[in-house]
Amino acid sequence: MKIGIIHATCNAVPPLNAAFKQLAPEVTVLNFVDENIQYHANQINGLDDKLFRDFVNMANKAQEAGVDAIIVACTVLTPVVDTVKPFISVPIFAVDRPMLEKAVTHYEKIGVVATTAPSGPATKAQLEKLANELGKEVVVDTQISTQAMTELKAGNEEEHNHLNRLAADELKKRGCEVIILAQITQACAESETSTLGLPVLTSPKEAVNAVMGALEREEVNS
Repeated sequence: MKIGIIHATCNAVPPLNAAFKQLAPEVTVLNFVDENIQYHANQINGLDDKLFRDFVNMANKAQEAGVDAIIVACTVLTPVVDTVKPFISVPIFAVDRPMLEKAVTHYEKIGVVATTAPSGPATKAQLEKLANELGKEVVVDTQISTQAMTELKAGNEEEHNHLNRLAADELKKRGCEVIILAQITQACAESETSTLGLPVLTSPKEAVNAVMGALEREEVNS
């Protein structure tokens, strides 16, 4: 089996690849990276027609490589995965969906830590949409630390993790019951953030389990 992963930063590649290696070592993973997606999204603080086109182009590239499924590992793009699905003939999954479903199902006051400006509002909107679909009442609070991403890109993982913990601590003080580390790049901060004593959710392992489960069910039913 071959899985294609769409990334908007090189820093997102190791966490998801490590999760596949641990949970589904038989899978061949192909990474498709376009860092301009994240850069452009930060410049305009959201999405525009150019990013939609770039997304579709990357998904087509993955499909042409013969992948059995695509995971979108960029939280800026995951809200529009359903919009892109009609253009792609293989299953395509948003990396953060399983994590968000878990949060909405089990918690009411959800704290979101993000390290890029667009990811905070995007994750909040996703959680509120999911809650509405599932008939749940949730309150979502966000804390954004763009400096953490700057530190990670500079190779300062320790400082990145510390800044994530500080942001999570602010959310804990404001009454949050659970912390979501919104982006896949933040997975390395899970251990330090967990020292606050709250549950901490990250996307890589949840995503691998969900995607492999969905593909196995599809195989059984075909």
